[in-house]
Amino acid sequence: MIFATDESVVESQFAQMSSATAQALTQAQARLFEDLASAGLHFEGKSYPVSIRPLLLEAATVQWLARAAEQLSPIFDFAARLYVEDAEVRKLFPAYRSVEHLIVRLPKHSPLIRVYRLDGLFDETDSFRILETNTEAPGGVIQNGLAARIWSNVPNPLVRNVPHDALFQPFAVNPDLILQEIIDTHRERVGTLPERAAVVTFRGLFKNEVVRMVEGLNRLGVSAETLDASELRRGGKSLVDRHGRRVDVVYNKLDVRDLIDAPEVSDYLQAIADGVVTSINPLVGQWPLSDKAILALLSDPRTLARFSSEQQAFCRAHIPWTRVLREDTTVSPDGHRIDLLQYVSSHRSALVLKPSNATRGEGLTLGPFTPQSQWDATIATAMASEQPYVVQQYIQGRKVSAVHPADGVVTSLWSGVDAYVYGGKFAGFQARASFDPVMNVGKRGILLPVIVRKG
Repeated sequence: MIFATDESVVESQFAQMSSATAQALTQAQARLFEDLASAGLHFEGKSYPVSIRPLLLEAATVQWLARAAEQLSPIFDFAARLYVEDAEVRKLFPAYRSVEHLIVRLPKHSPLIRVYRLDGLFDETDSFRILETNTEAPGGVIQNGLAARIWSNVPNPLVRNVPHDALFQPFAVNPDLILQEIIDTHRERVGTLPERAAVVTFRGLFKNEVVRMVEGLNRLGVSAETLDASELRRGGKSLVDRHGRRVDVVYNKLDVRDLIDAPEVSDYLQAIADGVVTSINPLVGQWPLSDKAILALLSDPRTLARFSSEQQAFCRAHIPWTRVLREDTTVSPDGHRIDLLQYVSSHRSALVLKPSNATRGEGLTLGPFTPQSQWDATIATAMASEQPYVVQQYIQGRKVSAVHPADGVVTSLWSGVDAYVYGGKFAGFQARASFDPVMNVGKRGILLPVIVRKG
């Protein structure tokens, strides 16, 4: 089924813009920039890069995307059980061999993955394709809802005559939605409300939303603070801080890759695995389900066949062809038997190479933008590396005109749209745009508010 954005409506405003309207747009962007800063929104200490230019969606598209995002929740639950039960499935995720004994101990609640963000885009046929699962602790869980509220209060010449709504998203209506999900997950797991919570960091990285989450949990009646993972210790049947105070529930704001070979966090990880603390999300979500190899699990007929027929159909429609890069015989996107490495070399222009558990576009090589000699060298490097790689079908995004928050200049950017799910229910959207085909807010990327056309 085909779904669409309403980009033509906004694009026509740029094409027909008078000098007076252009000036008003520049002023609107400047006010948005100031209002975001005044509200304390930031991206790793820098200005929160939200453009005054929105991504306009049709109501039917919004409804479908919300339902589609929710459909991944039971798929993740089943994939987690496959990881636990099947050694062949675990071979898709070699980066976690040393911590498998921790991952395979699943908490007894459903859905397992309480918070995730599906990063995707509309392809050339207007179909939505999912490129990353983000089941660890995605950014923007509070700030994007607040940004939508702030954007909606700025007069905007781009949508002056377009009936629209920016506050249709649950996390814009209720900025505490993620915090309530943290509380509710613990209550579902143990039957009581948490008394103490920790937003857990590691080595001082990733400060986005940390203070806001701690303040919000305290406001909701849960004593909360920021703690480094290395400070936490097992204390009998509890996880405790350096003062011996019990911590009931934790939310990670860190790079989970850093924890794999860090002995100073062994107590923390063991406590999560033992179930003496509620972790949002469990370790199976922090590592394998957020690894890009999960898309290989969901697109390879050998493993996809174990899912329900409805789930298989969904994955075939919305998960791009993905394989773990290794010596293998598999099926190509058009259904032919292939030698994987030979196919990857000879189909450079249709493929992307990615480290399987890297973030923010690290190490990503786009075949269409890479000379053949460099492509083959990257394949050789990847095969020799201890870092696992995946190869994925290249999905070309769309370009949109946008006002760049940094300087107010109108420019053409690649765009995509992401969907958040809390507790199995749609929570809201994030739209990204970038000078580069790899849309990364941390590297020359910006955010576009997502709005729905009314009427």
